Amino acid sequence: MKTSTLPRQQLRRLLASHDEIRVWINQNGCLVIGVGMLKGGTGKTTMTIFLALYLAVMLGLKVLVIDTDDNSQTVDEWYKIRENRVDLEGNPAPEKVPFDLVTYDAKNKAEDAPELDDVIDSFRDQFDVIIVDSGGAGKEAYWELCQKAHMVLLPFAPSGFEWNRIAPTAKTAARGGKANDNRLKVFVCMVKCTGRNTLAADARPVVEAIMATKIDDEVRKKIDVAFMDKEFEISDSPDYPRAWDETPKRTHLEEMGLLFRHAMKEVIG
Repeated sequence: MKTSTLPRQQLRRLLASHDEIRVWINQNGCLVIGVGMLKGGTGKTTMTIFLALYLAVMLGLKVLVIDTDDNSQTVDEWYKIRENRVDLEGNPAPEKVPFDLVTYDAKNKAEDAPELDDVIDSFRDQFDVIIVDSGGAGKEAYWELCQKAHMVLLPFAPSGFEWNRIAPTAKTAARGGKANDNRLKVFVCMVKCTGRNTLAADARPVVEAIMATKIDDEVRKKIDVAFMDKEFEISDSPDYPRAWDETPKRTHLEEMGLLFRHAMKEVIG
């Protein structure tokens, strides 16, 4: 896992503390977080799972994940693997996942099924945090999410196949953000970064240029869009893919937790 190179005091000023986050939730009600990029395979599900675990395990919050990824329902699959484990002798060894899950099939829902924004509202009073894993192709569900979210995280790997979707995703977020009672904050987050090459460093000025030239003033009137500082890039740690076979340890959650706490610092203001 990547660790920050900033001095502790300087890093602390960039982060919301656990107490500040709890106070904000007590005062403002359920925190709604979206994780979404209008492209598949960018790391949305991994970010969703690790954030949910961080908030539930490290902060003791009551967390709900809504899996809207109509391409794969991957959080749903991960959750079922955890709850249906067996021991070495084949006996049931269920593992209690510390967050709740609702699977919302945006593509195949019935005509009279509730819209995603209504589903979010229906759970607000029951949870401290709702995290929505928004599928790569679901534009309608994504902008419905953006009508309700306090923040949306846009993960992408340092590859042109992924960063070229940042501007269209921000534009769709603005469509929903226009109808949001909150000032929606969108954070572009680089993931799958490695110290073994310069891909992340090379990508950063390209992405900064894309955000400066392709995310226009009309979008920025409706939402705040920021590119996460390099101190909060997410590594390509093997602990992320291993999460399918091994339950992440508390130390494995810290990297994603730092990113969240930095974003939350902006939400709190």
